[in-house]
Amino acid sequence: MAKFAEIKNGVVVTVSFDPMTGWPEVADTVFPGDTDNGDGTFSRPAVAKYTLDSAKSMIVAYAEAFETHVSGNVSIGEKLSWTVKEAAAVAHLAGTATADQTAMLQAEANQTGESLNDLSNAILSNATAFRQIAGSIAGLRRATKVALEAESDPLNYTTILQSAQASADALATSLNLTPMSWDV
Repeated sequence: MAKFAEIKNGVVVTVSFDPMTGWPEVADTVFPGDTDNGDGTFSRPAVAKYTLDSAKSMIVAYAEAFETHVSGNVSIGEKLSWTVKEAAAVAHLAGTATADQTAMLQAEANQTGESLNDLSNAILSNATAFRQIAGSIAGLRRATKVALEAESDPLNYTTILQSAQASADALATSLNLTPMSWDV
């Protein structure tokens, strides 16, 4: 059975199986919304893979996953202790640690076999490195969010996320980490 299409401004508006005056015959695969390519073929309209909200959610999820990739599988409780441990390490090395700070460091040192000085230096080294990495991750997330919000065409969200992925891969490589798998 033949199919006919009403085309206005290069876009299929209506299709019918009844012959309509002035409507060209088209393939069964042509539907309203398709674009007439002018050569007897038609194209499906492009559909954005992401909405603004889903694209922003993707970059937030990726930033969180990247942070875990960098820090390892560390519990949130331990992560929350990092600033307290850093302050204790600074105080210990300065000779101003409180009894509670010394007790916390000693409890960890008892488990690792390190001296308090070695543990404090390791904590400070890790804290400095992680702050720099966390800053890079936050910057990537924020820059991507700004780019997404500035883009009026949702079809371009994928390109923005792919650019963020390339930046994240470069950051991972610079940290001697394997880039994460991220299906954009």
